[in-house]
Amino acid sequence: MQDYVQQLVEYWIGYKIRLLDAVGLTNDAMHIHGSLLILFGSAIILRRRPDSIWCWLIVLVAELFNEYADLQGQGPGEATINAAMHDLYNTMFWPTIILLCGRFMFPRAKKSDAKTDRSGDFADQPFKQSPAV
Repeated sequence: MQDYVQQLVEYWIGYKIRLLDAVGLTNDAMHIHGSLLILFGSAIILRRRPDSIWCWLIVLVAELFNEYADLQGQGPGEATINAAMHDLYNTMFWPTIILLCGRFMFPRAKKSDAKTDRSGDFADQPFKQSPAV
């Protein structure tokens, strides 16, 4: 299992270096853009709101793997704890803001509010039963 993880780390670092060269952005900018891409991509795949804790956790797991790869010494200039913490803050800042603001500014509808019986012709009025004859 450890050999597989080490191969995955080596592949990821090589891909990351090629991506940085091709795009031309800084490492910090790539962390920010990558975190938002993973956050919204996971929201689409999981069919959840971006402020879901599950989407936030997927970004966190991806970032922790990236920092594990950097700390293995494969990333150029990234094999220090200070660089790892800087990248972690940089990556998780906007997903955390989206998580917190989404929860407080746009709360989910309560389950009791979500289901109300509506009549067919007057959908804005509650359904009324006709009296039994």
